[in-house]
Order: sequence, then C-alpha cells, then structure tokens
Amino acid sequence: MKIAIIFCFFLTLTVNVYSQNDSILKYTFNEENVVASAIDGSWKSEKTGNSFICIKDTTVLKLIPKKYYKYFTDKIIYHAGFLVFEKQTKKLPFILIENSGNPHLVYFREKNNVPLGDAESFNLFIAKGETRNEDKLYIGGDSNNQSFQEFLRTE
Repeated sequence: MKIAIIFCFFLTLTVNVYSQNDSILKYTFNEENVVASAIDGSWKSEKTGNSFICIKDTTVLKLIPKKYYKYFTDKIIYHAGFLVFEKQTKKLPFILIENSGNPHLVYFREKNNVPLGDAESFNLFIAKGETRNEDKLYIGGDSNNQSFQEFLRTE
C-alpha cells in the first residue's frame, strides 16, 4: 500500500512539473534532446538559398499570448527563443515541442496587425556532424506528408 501511495505521489509530481497550465508556460531543457541542444545558430539551404538564425531566449515564453496555451497543456517545451529569417529584422518567438513523437517547432508572427496573432509550425530534426560546422538541419511541414529541406550550419 505504501508503495502505491509513493508511486501516485511521484506520478502527480511529474505531471505537475512537466505539464503546462493556463497561467504559465514551463521550459524543460534536456541536453540529450538533439534538436534542443543544437538548433541555435545560423542555417542556410544550399538548394534554395533561404537562411535563418535561431537564438535561445526563454523569456519568449512570457510573450506568447495565452490563447495558445491550451494547445500546449500536454506538451513539454524543450527549447525557446527567437527565429530571424533572412532579410527580415523581426525576431519571431518560437518554442520546440514534441508532436506525435517528432521534434516540432512552433513560431509566432503578426497577423492582421495583431502582434503574435498567428502560429505556424513544422517538423524538424538535426543530424549532428563530427564537428558543429558539419551539422545538418532538416525542416519539413507541419504534418508527415511533406518532404524535408536540408539546411547547413553557417556560423
């Protein structure tokens, strides 16, 4: 009986520590998460020429409008920061979560003159190279029916 009570206590504690709620988004860094530990930096697609920068900054969690919180109640946020796309000066807040077992990046942008009025997302993964400069980032769509585009680290 004591073991069952202790198990329930730790299960409740774990759910409370890692789950989101309607008042705050929680960040849980895990250095074993390949994408979270390697995404920061500059990336460029040789095929299209598109490029962007990822900058770690957990303060973005305070910027995300509460209307989005309900989508993240059962998610762990592994990374947070800003995306800066080529030829744009705006920093777009993003979070890295898991969706259907896949690393999934959600970023927030202006829509209809409402700052952070829209959320976009995509699946991604990183193949780490022997050195950091050999890392490759693959970005797909927001579901599993789209091809991935390769980006190389440029920093």
